[in-house]
Formats: sequence, structure tokens, C-alpha cells
Amino acid sequence: MSEIPAAPTRHFADGVSLPDLVRHLREGVYILDADGVVLDANPVALDLFGFGSVSASSPRVVRDLTRSPTEWRMELEALASSGGVREFMREFAQPNGSRRTVFDTCYARNDGGTITYHGVLVDISAEQPRAGVAGDDAHVRDPWTGAFASEYLRTVEARLAEQPDAPMGLCVLVVAPPATGQSPQAFDDCLERMTRFLLRHIRASEAVVRTAADQLVIVLPGANDRATESVARRIQLAALRSAPSAFQLGWTARHDAEPLSVLVERARQHVVPVRVVERVFDVPRTM
Repeated sequence: MSEIPAAPTRHFADGVSLPDLVRHLREGVYILDADGVVLDANPVALDLFGFGSVSASSPRVVRDLTRSPTEWRMELEALASSGGVREFMREFAQPNGSRRTVFDTCYARNDGGTITYHGVLVDISAEQPRAGVAGDDAHVRDPWTGAFASEYLRTVEARLAEQPDAPMGLCVLVVAPPATGQSPQAFDDCLERMTRFLLRHIRASEAVVRTAADQLVIVLPGANDRATESVARRIQLAALRSAPSAFQLGWTARHDAEPLSVLVERARQHVVPVRVVERVFDVPRTM
């Protein structure tokens, strides 16, 4: 019997590998050693843990605020003994003094006596009102897409003026121009589908705003550079199979009390094309 060749490394479309996917997930993925030191983690997990980065020269030890160090160690040891998957509710301190509540699903792995803990974190912290503005439904929405109209950005700009240090991220999408012969209504329908696509991939505390005939802006309150890039990369990955149209995407985060207009312009100047699989939506109905 001939030997079965080894399976090739599996990749998703366009060279997107599993490590790429993990890096851009909205969930946190991590590996800890037996002492709770972070060995590896994606950016979301580092953010939830309250760490900026990890390195061999500056090890980071995870601490659950709902448990004492002794309880934490006993919990990890029990997990290693059982060898199963368990689910925990945890709280982690943030650099600004706030807390993040997560749902932690993890298991212990034993490699020749070396125990490591592999887990996934889902952020279940209470959502803040969108962009810190009460009564979103009072804002005018674009009648063709359902996204907020550009007036919404003025409200966000006013809030930022009162909070010069407030973090903010933006993604700018420039949708491909309508094809020759395409009606304005067909292009608006495309933007409506694009808005729905984006809303499936952002939090309830974030907003989609139509700021020009061919432009949508995603407002990401509280997002730093890393969080903003994570959202942008996730949209890029999702767009390949489910975006209704090709588009260009740019993103940036706020620094040094910048006004919102500066962020929009910077993101617009650095847009990159996003490839999608061509699809046909307007299929004639048959009886």
C-alpha cells in the first residue's frame, strides 16, 4: 500500500491562514503557562487582559479580579487534573481603572508534563450607549440605506470636544461606483445591502454613517489603533464572501484630541481595495 502524502497546509481564500483569522477575531484567544503567564495571545485577548503586549523580557501574569491568587491557582490545577473544557465568568482590570467582564472557555493541555491553558474570551461587559449619545433613534437616518445621516457625526464631534482625551476609531468605506447603465436606485440598494453587511460585523455601541453618495463611515467609540485595525481586518475577511459590492477601506484612530474631520480625511487618504467574490443579487423571479 502506497504511503498517503501529508496534507498540505490549509488556507482560506486569498492566502488567509488560520493564524491570520485568529489575529483578527473579535474574540480573544490565548495560551497561558501553569503560573498564568501569557505565552501567546491575539490582540483582543491582550486588550481584555489589560496588557499592551507580551514578550519574554516582560512576562505578563493574568489575574482574575473575582478570585484571589490562591483561588486562581487552585482553579487552574483542578482544570489540569480534569483535562476537560470549563467555562468561567472573569473580570480583568484595565489600565484606566475600569473592568472588563468576560466569558472564558478554556482547557488544560499536558505535553509531557508541561501544562498550558488554551482558551477563548468573549467580552460580555455592559455596552455603553452608542457614541455616548442618548436617543439614537432621534437622529436622522439616510432614507435609502438605513445608516445614520451625516448629521450624526456632528453630535459625535460635539461629544469629542467635551472629552479631548476620549479614544475613537473610524473606518471609511468608499463603495465602487455604479456600473455603466446602472440606475441611481440600484446603487442605493447596493449601499443598503452594504450597510446591513457592516452592521453584522460591528457592536451595538458602534454606528454606520452615510457621509457621501459613495461613502460609509463606521464610528468606533473607545477604540484605539489596535482595536480599530482589528475591526477593519475582520471586515476585509468577511467581505470576501459576503459583501454585496467591491469597496475601498481605510481606518485610523484618534490621537492628541484630534477632531473627527481629521480622522475621516486621514482614513480616506489611506484606503485600500477590498476584494469580494462577484455575485448577482438582482436575479429575475420565476413563477
